[in-house]
Amino acid sequence: MAEQVVANNLKLSDAPKKLKSKVWQYFGFRVGSPTDKAKCKLCFTDVAYAKSGSTTNLMQHVKRKHNIDLA
Repeated sequence: MAEQVVANNLKLSDAPKKLKSKVWQYFGFRVGSPTDKAKCKLCFTDVAYAKSGSTTNLMQHVKRKHNIDLA
C-alpha cells in the first residue's frame, strides 16, 4: 500500500525515444528533477545515470535488486 501511495505522488516521465536500451522500460525521470539520476519504476530508487549514455548502473540495479537479466 505504501508503494502505491509513493507511486501516485511521483510523476515520472518516460525516457526519451532516442534512448534505445531495453533497460529504459524499467526507468524514468522525475518531472522537474535533473536527469543525472533515473528513477526505478519497480522500487522508486534513484540510480545514477551518466549523461554520456552509459546504462551500466541501470542494468546492474535491475539485475541485482529485481533479478531481471536484460543481457
